Amino acid sequence: MLLPAFFLNCVVALGDVTTVPVSGAPAVRQWQTYGTGFFYGYLTKDDAEPKKREYEIYLVTARHVVADRKNLKARVNPSVAGQAGQEFEIPSVPPPGHNTWFYHPDPAIDVAAVRVDYNSLNSAGLAVSFFEQDQHVVLRTDMPALETAAGDGVYVLGFPMGLAGSQRNYVIVRQGVIARISEMIDSASTTFMIDAFVFPGNSGGPVVLRPEFVSIEGTKAYGKAALIGLVTQSRNYVDTAVSLQTNRPRITFEENAGLAEVLPIDYVNAAISTFRKLQGWPDPKPKPAN
Repeated sequence: MLLPAFFLNCVVALGDVTTVPVSGAPAVRQWQTYGTGFFYGYLTKDDAEPKKREYEIYLVTARHVVADRKNLKARVNPSVAGQAGQEFEIPSVPPPGHNTWFYHPDPAIDVAAVRVDYNSLNSAGLAVSFFEQDQHVVLRTDMPALETAAGDGVYVLGFPMGLAGSQRNYVIVRQGVIARISEMIDSASTTFMIDAFVFPGNSGGPVVLRPEFVSIEGTKAYGKAALIGLVTQSRNYVDTAVSLQTNRPRITFEENAGLAEVLPIDYVNAAISTFRKLQGWPDPKPKPAN
């Protein structure tokens, strides 16, 4: 198995219960998924013994998934198979003592996060896990040393087209490859590109580097799955039909080109670090990811 099973429990459906019209029948109330999020463990206390390390847990997604929605809900699966998922509201204007979304300080960076009470989720018997910053992550700054390059395999985890399941979350895993990354590594772009189909509903979902156990001579093989980014948008192919009589555009055709933009996890760390500083919390200096 190349994708650790607990990675799927890191992934969360973001949406709400809404009224859905049904042809020839009364409208029904059902869950609608707008985007994907994932639990991320920000290291606050390092230790040589992994069990003694301490993390703050954040729910991370793309900014555009949450920015225009007043009250979004996160749906999490219970540990008991067959039980319906539990929904937790994340209000845009929370009452005192409650958390809400915060964003990367640069509005052009499509990252949002909210601090969550992970212990309460565990105590409630929910099937949750999180990506550990120091164990399960490859940052942009790590990529040159690891020789991360175009052609490396990736997995995209999430809920394309809102296909999350009517009662519980059932994560859809798609695979692809890194299509272009040198531009980002050279700091000429904030994002890198993957060759994988993503759709509305995938936004904010994690992108995981696929482990490889063999490589050609002179290159490195990375032997474990690792979180490397979050989906922000698909790249679409646009073609415009022009009138032969007026030579003016008449209609535009747009289709998914099978390419997607991905933000590296460095921007998630930056957003969380900025948030913590605004709270007056000391920012730890975790060791770089392996």
